[in-house]
Parts: sequence; C-alpha cells; structure tokens
Amino acid sequence: MKKHFEMRFGGTGGQGMMLMGDVTAEAAGIKEGKEILLTKSYGPESRGGACRSELIIDDEKIAYPVVSEPDVVLAMSQKACDSYTGDLAAGGIIIIDSDLVKSVPQRGRSVFSIPITRIAKEVTGKEISANVVALGAVAVLADVLDEEAMKEAVIERFPAKFTEANVQAFEAGAAAAEELVSGQAKKYA
Repeated sequence: MKKHFEMRFGGTGGQGMMLMGDVTAEAAGIKEGKEILLTKSYGPESRGGACRSELIIDDEKIAYPVVSEPDVVLAMSQKACDSYTGDLAAGGIIIIDSDLVKSVPQRGRSVFSIPITRIAKEVTGKEISANVVALGAVAVLADVLDEEAMKEAVIERFPAKFTEANVQAFEAGAAAAEELVSGQAKKYA
C-alpha cells in the first residue's frame, strides 16, 4: 500500500460525490487512523452541475493540502471524466460508470469500466445507491483502505433501515471490481 494516496470522485450534483468523499475519509481517518484531508467542489448548480470531492490519505502529516496527481479518479459522468482525469498520477487508475462515460482518455492509463448505476438499479432497485456500488469498487481497486473499514463506514453513515440495501450495493461493486481484476468481467460488459 502506498504511503501517500490521492483520490478524486467526480460526477454531477445528486450522484453522491460529496458523500463518497465523507465515507472514504471516515474509513481512512477514523477506522484506520490515517491522516486525511478532504476538499469538495460544487458547480454553480447543486443538482446536475459538475462536482467533485478530493481526498488525500497519508501515514504522516499532510504538507500540501491539494490533490495534484490523483492515484485514483472515479468518473460518474462524461464531463467528470473529461475534466478530472488529466492530472492522473503515473500508474494511476480511472474508474468509470460505463453506462454514463463513453469516451475515456487512454494515454497509457489503466481504466476500469463498470456499469455502476446499472448494478445499483439491479441490486437495490434504486439508482441512488450507485455511489455505494462505486465505493465497493473503489475499495477493491484503489488498494489503499481495508475493504471492511470502508463497508463499516458506509453502514454507519446511513440510517439502519438502509443497511441491507447498502451492504448489497457495496458488495456488488466490490464483486464487479474483483471480476475485472481477475479477468472474468463479462456479466456487465
């Protein structure tokens, strides 16, 4: 696991990018005791406008409070992919919602294409749980946080009545990512 790790979650207002940053920060900072720095940026519109949350995770004090070369970028919209992947670190990865992002800048980058929103709809019946599906995928693909710590942070963030659906969404995202890593991802292609 890398000592200093930078992440960016990008999408449009209403997709839960801010919540994803919060949950990941809780998993890293509270569950794992790491140093964290979380920033959020909204477009001029709240719903439907561009937004992102960025997180730095480190074992030591964070000296520079800006994500400059993210190791992981999650793009939940085409605009997010176009806007937020240009400064990806060498060896970094891009995770996209394959139903919402059709054009990905390759240039030697590792791209993981998962139909995040479709999986959410299939597993929970609600597209709104796509952010939790994405967190499951990020937990597997980013390899910076313990998967169980991330799942616990998801469970604790929402009211108990959503626990079962969120666990299903998280585990479905993790399974889709594991299938990609093992080369067996044909189910959602």
